[in-house]
Amino acid sequence: QAIEACGKLVEVNLYVAGYTDTVGSRADNLTLSHARAVAMGVWFRAHGISTPIYVQGFGEDVLFKSTPDETAEAANRRAVYVVGNHPPATSVAIPRSAWKLLP
Repeated sequence: QAIEACGKLVEVNLYVAGYTDTVGSRADNLTLSHARAVAMGVWFRAHGISTPIYVQGFGEDVLFKSTPDETAEAANRRAVYVVGNHPPATSVAIPRSAWKLLP
């Protein structure tokens, strides 16, 4: 609904960010978080979202719940999305701006 409402005023995009817990290597978690963001983007596309969708994974760099290394924590295995007419500003939750357009 937000995309439909905003899309009538300005051209909007959907930005999907993926995250992981600290189990596994940093590189594997970055790959996994990207795959999580892509999966959520694909879900949105399959459910009728036609606006451009951009994805990015942040691995274990942004923990929702602070844990020691190698700790399985469901709260850290997540994806979030932002609707906007430009990429989200970098912040603690979005530490990098390297969004990839979902085909």
